[in-house]
Amino acid sequence: MVVLESLRTTNMTASAKGTIEEPGKQVRQKSGLNRAILDKGWHRLELALRNAARKPGTRIVLVDPAYTSQTCYRCKVVDANSRKSQAEFVCTSCGHTDHADVNAAKNILHAAGHAVPACGDLGVTRSVKQEPAPPRGQAHQPALSLVGIPRI
Repeated sequence: MVVLESLRTTNMTASAKGTIEEPGKQVRQKSGLNRAILDKGWHRLELALRNAARKPGTRIVLVDPAYTSQTCYRCKVVDANSRKSQAEFVCTSCGHTDHADVNAAKNILHAAGHAVPACGDLGVTRSVKQEPAPPRGQAHQPALSLVGIPRI
């Protein structure tokens, strides 16, 4: 499984020009930031990962990135003051320290990586609720037939 942030680059790279009545602030800095965001090619990376994940059956999971950089991975308290700088995260509640990006990545991985599938499989062993695989060379037959439709 590969977990990615569901980034909305079109919203992130919106112009800061403003209007004639209310001109934007720091327009040159914002245009430089927009250029840097678009040069990274995040969408192309996601497409390449999806293409590479098809053959081995790897799942690509997108997670909403809201508040992941302000949430403590250890105690789950959300506080903007915990993010001391671009690189430093110190929880105001429990005192947990980590690199801010690593803390956010742990939150993103936890949000999607530890979700339990519908069949109840925890990823350790094959779920007891999962249907057994059909023998080699045979097509999978459903365990129950639909009402009114005979089983073939």
